Amino acid sequence: MESPIISVIVPVYNVEAYLERCIRSIQAQTLREIEILLIDDGSTDRSGSMCDDYAAQDSRIRVIHKKNGGLSDARNAGIDAASARYIGFIDSDDYIAEDMYEMLYNDLRAEDADVAVCGICNCYSNEIRYAADTTSRLVVDAQEIIRMILDSSKISVNAVNKLYKKSLFDSMRFPVGKQSEDAFLMVRLLSRIQRGVVNVAPKYYYVHREGSITTHSYRPADHHAIEAYEQNYQFVKERYPALQKEAEFRRFWAYFYVLDKALYSDTAEAIAVQKQISRFLRKNALTVIKNPFFGRARKIAMLLLLIHRSLYRRVVTLYNTKKRQLVS
Repeated sequence: MESPIISVIVPVYNVEAYLERCIRSIQAQTLREIEILLIDDGSTDRSGSMCDDYAAQDSRIRVIHKKNGGLSDARNAGIDAASARYIGFIDSDDYIAEDMYEMLYNDLRAEDADVAVCGICNCYSNEIRYAADTTSRLVVDAQEIIRMILDSSKISVNAVNKLYKKSLFDSMRFPVGKQSEDAFLMVRLLSRIQRGVVNVAPKYYYVHREGSITTHSYRPADHHAIEAYEQNYQFVKERYPALQKEAEFRRFWAYFYVLDKALYSDTAEAIAVQKQISRFLRKNALTVIKNPFFGRARKIAMLLLLIHRSLYRRVVTLYNTKKRQLVS
């Protein structure tokens, strides 16, 4: 195989029902000079052997079998093994458009950029949802791309749907043992860039499935989201004070995220979390309501939480019921 231009890193763990679609979408890339690193993170189903089968058929595929260490550990193993100058990440239950990496690579080269980003399509069981804007293309600096990630105006904090210069990861890795791993890393990583390209053409298909990390009910590790965005809030206040409102928005968003998860559990621990976070949000209610990045629905929910937690729970339950109907 010719020297690859891009190393595509795919952490794999017990996804045999989705893996073929993911791998075939990478193999079909119009940019052919890629290496595909399948990181089998101790799968207990057929995923590991499926990786080996694909590697036997395609010389661009390398498989690394390792003890289960979680998503961050698998991605880090891929970074260490990558031989190309540019790297990208794909979750093994997702898939990509055939020209995604060609578009991202061309954007990087055209603008002499350090990172390129494309749009995400949200895939549910019965529909695919596209963002309102699918045509914008912007060249941005570090502060602007961090702003866009914090306010989610055009792009998200996800590590996927991006192409990076591998050198950005020098002395920087995903945090092992943490959920919300992208939130811990991405703001600091993107503070290293000189120039980025945000092309919102939808090329990455993000699959929402019941039972995934992002759809599970409350567990203590959900508090990692709060930890990550508290760290980001302090980092942004010091490095990018003009973005303090955006960082504040994301900080409080993390508390709402954990509260909304905890509302679905009646364990003593979850109830204690509900009370603790409710007190914190009530204390900061005026800040939440005045923050320009919270929408009308969230501000109304904040007012209901001020009245009583049960009213807030009713609204959240109604919203999440509709959301789960899309996934199931």
